[in-house]
Amino acid sequence: MICEEAIKLMDGYLDGELDPMTSQKIEQHLRDCRKCQEAYEAHTALTHAISRRAPYYKAPTELRERIQSSLRDAVGVRDSRSAARENRALLTSPRAERRLVLPEIPWNWLALAAAIIVAAIIASSLLSQLRPPTSDQFLATQLIASHVRSLMADHLTDVASSDQHTVKPWLDTKLDFAPPVVDLSSEEFPLIGGRLDYLDNRPVAALVYGRRKHFINLFVWPAASDATKAPKTITREGYQLLHWADSDFNYWAVSDVNVSDLELFKQQFETRTPRH
Repeated sequence: MICEEAIKLMDGYLDGELDPMTSQKIEQHLRDCRKCQEAYEAHTALTHAISRRAPYYKAPTELRERIQSSLRDAVGVRDSRSAARENRALLTSPRAERRLVLPEIPWNWLALAAAIIVAAIIASSLLSQLRPPTSDQFLATQLIASHVRSLMADHLTDVASSDQHTVKPWLDTKLDFAPPVVDLSSEEFPLIGGRLDYLDNRPVAALVYGRRKHFINLFVWPAASDATKAPKTITREGYQLLHWADSDFNYWAVSDVNVSDLELFKQQFETRTPRH
């Protein structure tokens, strides 16, 4: 993806309107291009400032005209003589300078200046809180994209079988690790097959399970020694992602089933998986 295309799609990316694969390409581009990353941060700050901190409600034309008319009446159009008398009186007050300046500035310019100042303050406070997409966010985008791609491209499996003794040997010969494979048909999560995929900069195993009329992609690869073992659930773009790890492997389950079904799947898979 080039910079021009990334900037063009920025609005749709910020609003969550893009498909997972396009979002993944933009996130990868933001990680590699500092210029577009800065544009992303500035754009996000402005969007947050407008939508969250300074909501805009357009007033009816009649109301706006009444307010402006009232302000003009309050300020008044004074002749030079009365204005001079008032100015001399105001000079004795410590607030004289501020009160003298305001009547000379048109209302629309005051409103515009105030809006610019407020937006600048909000944007500056938010900009420092913005961060590039985290590694987990980037990985989540990859996982969803792989799940969706497997359904759209009719490439759900490389080896289609409900027999774990067929799926596991096939994967073992294609990978540099031996992923656990179990059939959960009795728990209403039938094994459909497996395939090779590529995530987190390495080949991984993708085990495919069914749940009623839905599919669960379970991505498996070796766990790092410092891998977080605590389960983590992410909801994104209408999909549920559940992550857990043991001493040997990382597991990411992705599906559009509800969270309770995905957690039940995890429990059943762990029950049938040998512990080391």
